[in-house]
Amino acid sequence: MTIASRSQKVAYSFSQFGINMLWQSFNTVAVFYYVTVLHVSGVVLSSGMMLLGVMSALLNLVAGHLSDRTNTRHGRRIPYIMVASLPFAVLFLLLFHPFISRDYLVYFFVVTFLFDLSFTLTTLNIEALYPEMYRMEAERSYVSAWQQFFGILGMVVGVALVKPIAQICGWGTMGVLFSIIGALSMYASLYGAVENPQYRETTFRMKQSIIETIKNTEFVIFVVVNVLVQLATNMFVLLSSFYTKYVVALSAIQGVAFLGALFVVAIPVSFLWAKLSIHKTVVRATQLAALGYGGISLLFLFDRNPILVILTGLLLGIPVAGFLVLINVLLAEVIDVDAKNTGKRREGMYLGMNGLLVRLGMSLQYVIMAMFFSTSHFHPLVASDQVQVIWELRMLMGGLPVLLMLLVIWLLERMQSYRVI
Repeated sequence: MTIASRSQKVAYSFSQFGINMLWQSFNTVAVFYYVTVLHVSGVVLSSGMMLLGVMSALLNLVAGHLSDRTNTRHGRRIPYIMVASLPFAVLFLLLFHPFISRDYLVYFFVVTFLFDLSFTLTTLNIEALYPEMYRMEAERSYVSAWQQFFGILGMVVGVALVKPIAQICGWGTMGVLFSIIGALSMYASLYGAVENPQYRETTFRMKQSIIETIKNTEFVIFVVVNVLVQLATNMFVLLSSFYTKYVVALSAIQGVAFLGALFVVAIPVSFLWAKLSIHKTVVRATQLAALGYGGISLLFLFDRNPILVILTGLLLGIPVAGFLVLINVLLAEVIDVDAKNTGKRREGMYLGMNGLLVRLGMSLQYVIMAMFFSTSHFHPLVASDQVQVIWELRMLMGGLPVLLMLLVIWLLERMQSYRVI
């Protein structure tokens, strides 16, 4: 067991601020910026993102396996964090500060691919340290609380503040500011990154490692649940910019209140979800979060003014906090069971396989967006006057999450039954 000081635990957790700020900013406004500001075709962009999603998914698997088999004097994970963090931040800047005046589609796809690659190498290895560094339940809970604290703050900036900041300061200035802060956050976390030398032994070859991973029935169920949860929450982030411009128009300040309230609520509520998971089990608590998310999302079908939209966002912070806390705990439990069964710590492979399947699943969001742009005949200059556009945005924000959460609840019931058996 690795012994880390309190300051090291906090420093390690601080990486979540920069990672979430950059990644959530990309998810929130990248498509919006290229479609509505640079006037790139939404259909073509969304279709291209599907292909990039598949490529990124495969890279997750390879990155996870390489991380498990790496053995240097600096450890298995830390070298990747040191090398990939700076490109991750710089490429975010380049996305919103293009140095060309045409061919924006090609530019977007190339920079996004490299941005995604550096994100994968950085995030996967930072996350792989967590189950290895902190083996005791009390330590894990303590560090997880700090991770969620910094992570939610990063989400507040990346989801609620990124668009207003870009509109006030300019997209390029926002890119410079966010990339500097993100890089500082990730490199500061290295102070708290401590690896245990005993886990640097050679693990399975890739084929055997994949087989051992997919044989884990509980992991397969977990991945499907994670894909559905991530799809629901990512679609909310992606659609929020369109919903608050074309369905219920919000000012810059109201937009901050809408998304900011969600995450402000999530910070204190996350500790309540952690306590609930102890009394009700992690699976049962996650089911309650899914039920709440689906039920509250229905309000987007009926909200007619900014006040109601902001209140809906505030309520949505309750189940979102549950997902933030509970999904990581579910995966850590799966990894621990595998380590007992195989005698090897394979955080990289599990995170890589999870990333592969989640990324493939996340390609669905671009399928959905491509269908939306196509069937609604969306045009950025006249969309607010199109009944079809408004109706489809309401259904995507309020109807789709209900279907996804019903599937989550059913799958978690299967997981609970499996554990009992």
